[in-house]
Amino acid sequence: MADLIPVVMPKWGLAMDEGTVAGWHFAEGDAVPAGAELVDIETSKLLNTLEANQPGVLLRIVCDEGRQAPCGALIAVLGAADVTAPSPEELDAFIAGFAVSGQDEDAASATAAPAFRNMTVDGLSLRYTEMGEGETTILFLHGFGGDCGNWMFVQSDLAEICRTIALDLPGHGGSTKALPGSGTLDDLVSLIGAFITERGLGPVHLVGHSFGGALAQGLAASASVSVRSLTLIAPLLPGVSLNGDFLHDFVEARRTRDLREVLARLVGDSKSISATMVDDVLKYKRLDGVASVLSNLAGMAEQIAADKRTMPDVQCLAIWGEVDLIIPPPAAELLALGSRLELIQACGHMPHLEAPDVVARLIRDALALQRT
Repeated sequence: MADLIPVVMPKWGLAMDEGTVAGWHFAEGDAVPAGAELVDIETSKLLNTLEANQPGVLLRIVCDEGRQAPCGALIAVLGAADVTAPSPEELDAFIAGFAVSGQDEDAASATAAPAFRNMTVDGLSLRYTEMGEGETTILFLHGFGGDCGNWMFVQSDLAEICRTIALDLPGHGGSTKALPGSGTLDDLVSLIGAFITERGLGPVHLVGHSFGGALAQGLAASASVSVRSLTLIAPLLPGVSLNGDFLHDFVEARRTRDLREVLARLVGDSKSISATMVDDVLKYKRLDGVASVLSNLAGMAEQIAADKRTMPDVQCLAIWGEVDLIIPPPAAELLALGSRLELIQACGHMPHLEAPDVVARLIRDALALQRT
């Protein structure tokens, strides 16, 4: 049945095992143009939209709104345009046959590699995800209160062309809930440098978001590791206008309702914050040691933003959401000479989650330029 087009639950990163259909944009029988927003999928991070790869007619919705499905499972069937529609029996047979083969494929891929790995560096256990392969290596550093899953969409995209590693910073995700040494910025930079060296990553392309941007910039300015390129996403840099109220409210939020309001400030569309994301962050904040780490990092972040020292002369690609309420886009003069500033419309402080395809494309382009 070559004229039938399966629509499957996407897998946006290693950490995604399943998704929830939040809403269909078309009804059965509707014509669906190529590139149209077909269905909203709720993940553990944000509400994202799956687009139609090719035109067709929506013949059958297999996964109704509000239902969960594992990645790779059939959620709908399109029929090729200008082709006679199959009989109900043919459509039923296609769906039944796809469900069996899709489950087998998922079971095989689930055992192909562990989703998370751990490495002990300077007495701290650091968790990370690794995808892709090749001589080129990208290291992702998340921001305050985040984890390596924040890169799930961008990482899976860039893993198609190179090796990618997303690290849980100390005190976050699955890493030890403590800061290295005396808990200074230099201590954190040194720890990540040691991770790069001991993991044998060689020269790396650094991508840092928010507080992770401060760490990436510090690594690039140091001589401890070889950095091939630097991409900063809404980075925390000396002289930026930092929303200190957000840091305070994030640390203090104890209830679901309060935390949802705080997290909504991170994005351009507050409705895209998923219930799962709120629950996951709340559980994380209740872990032993997390409150102390977040409090220390919040104070450190405010000190960095208030620092009026001249930025180290390290060229970078800087990506910002135009409606960022946490660190609003600065004047280009704040960046090192030769840097490039890219603004993404309708995005807040998390463009790598809000517009991952745009961010991935910008990073791909930067890598291509670096090779020439």
